[in-house]
Formats: sequence, C-alpha cells, structure tokens
Amino acid sequence: MKISEVGEFGLIEIIKNMANRKLSGGIGDDCAVIDMGKEEELLVTTDTLVEGVHFLKNTDAFNLGRKSLAVSISDIAAMAALPKWAFLSISLSDMKLEYVKAFMKGFYFLADEFGIDLLGGDTTKSSVFSITVTLIGVNEKGKSVKRSGAKVKDSVYVTGKIGCSYAGLEAIRKNIDGYEECKERHNNPYPRLKESFSVKNYASAMIDVSDGLLQDCLHICECSGVAIEIDFDKIPFCDADFVDKENMISGGEDYELVFCAPVKYDGVLNSIDNVTKIGEVKEGFGVSVIKNSKQLNIKRLGFKHF
Repeated sequence: MKISEVGEFGLIEIIKNMANRKLSGGIGDDCAVIDMGKEEELLVTTDTLVEGVHFLKNTDAFNLGRKSLAVSISDIAAMAALPKWAFLSISLSDMKLEYVKAFMKGFYFLADEFGIDLLGGDTTKSSVFSITVTLIGVNEKGKSVKRSGAKVKDSVYVTGKIGCSYAGLEAIRKNIDGYEECKERHNNPYPRLKESFSVKNYASAMIDVSDGLLQDCLHICECSGVAIEIDFDKIPFCDADFVDKENMISGGEDYELVFCAPVKYDGVLNSIDNVTKIGEVKEGFGVSVIKNSKQLNIKRLGFKHF
C-alpha cells in the first residue's frame, strides 16, 4: 500500500496509533500540550514549508521568512496560548547569501512583534529550500483550547475572511493585476493571536484554517464526535470575483480561526470585531454546507499532500 492510498491524515493516524504510550495532550491537536505542574502548560508545534509545495521558487525572501514563523504562531493562537520560543531548521542549496539574510530579517521582524526568541535550530544542504519551525508557547494549566470540546448546539464562528490566500495564490500564478489584499494575505498571513485571546473564555473547541475551512471543521468533528453545519451565505468571503467561492472554502492557508462556543455566548461573540457566526454544531458526523436550504455537494474539503 502506498501513502497516497491512505492520504495525509490517514498516515498521521497510523503514526499516532503506533505510539506505545497514549498521551492526553499528544498527537491530534494544533499543538502538543505538556503539563508543567500546578500552574502552567507548554504548547509545542512544528511546521515545514517546502519550495514547490508551500511556496514558489521566486518568493520574496523577507515575506517567506515572516510567513514561516506566522504559520506556527497561528497554531499557538488556535489553542489560545502565548508563543515564546522558536527553533528554525533550514535545508537549502548554494543560494545567494543575500537571500538568506533577507529571509532571516522577515523571520526576526515577526518574532520581535510577538516577543518570540529564536533559540537554535539546524542548517543542511538540499536541492530545494525547506524550512522547519518549531515553536513553544505557554498557557495557564487547563486553559488551552483543543479541538475536542465542541458540543451539539454550539455555534460555529470564524475570524476574518475566507479564501483570501487561495485567491491571492491564483492571482499570482495567473499574473492577474489587482487583488492586492488577496496577494498580501497569501504572502503575509497574520496570526490571529489577539482574536484567540478575545474568545478563549467562550470557545469550546478551536483550530486554525490551514488546510481549508471545511477540512479544518472536519478535524473538529473528528476530535469532538459531532457534525458541523455551515451556512454558505454567512461565510465572510474575500472579494475575489475571478475564483469560485466553493474553491475558496477549500483552498487553505487562510490562517484564520474557526471555533465553537455555547449558544449562550452568541451576544458577546457577535459584538467582537473580526468574528462571524457561520454555523452550528449538530448530532452526527462530518461537515455539511447549506445554501438556499439545500446541501451543497462539495467534493474537495481542503488541501491534501497525498
């Protein structure tokens, strides 16, 4: 059997099930949760970006450095924790030193903004540029928001706009003029840490939108044992009329937050800037999208590597 037959998430499940010990805060969330005693827990995440898969060969170095850290900060934000320490490993060809310096300037730019210290990492030679960031965050014990807490009748919310990164990438690939907001959102995603702290006391489950809105909602369903129904007309899409909206909800790399919360908090959550209610948690399993009282048949839920 090949990896493509089980898929990326099937492979992750196989790796998870092969572990000799089962950990309560282990594989299966945006971050691993490590109990540090009575008052604190550590959050650990790692992300890899590969040339030709996650970014184009001629991507601006500063933007790439910034984005490589942003996607990991987004994982920490998805669990409502505070990012603190980073490790950076890069595999690269004999490229120009100026490119690497510009890359690091972008990395440090965002690190300084979020108060993150780079503590180490590794450098190796490779035929393509590959970037791996490990990021460690902290939280009060028991305060990290996982994917597994969604309950039937909870409301489903999303921050920001959906489909911006997908539209931006398509505009870049096809050399389409304009749509600068979308291009910027693809090249320079901004982690929603502020929003995560605004909703952490209300959210029952949360995840960042990296694989696509529907795919990431499905992850919540899998971990919480529920179904999610999304109202298509309530999704806050980016303004990009050259791409189909059904592709925008599956495109990935928005790095917004999707979270569930008890309906009793609808009033306070609807008053928070940059937060939109888009659906409801239901009994059952899986994600459905309703438009004009009919369920849409969306075959591709999100990005998959295999």
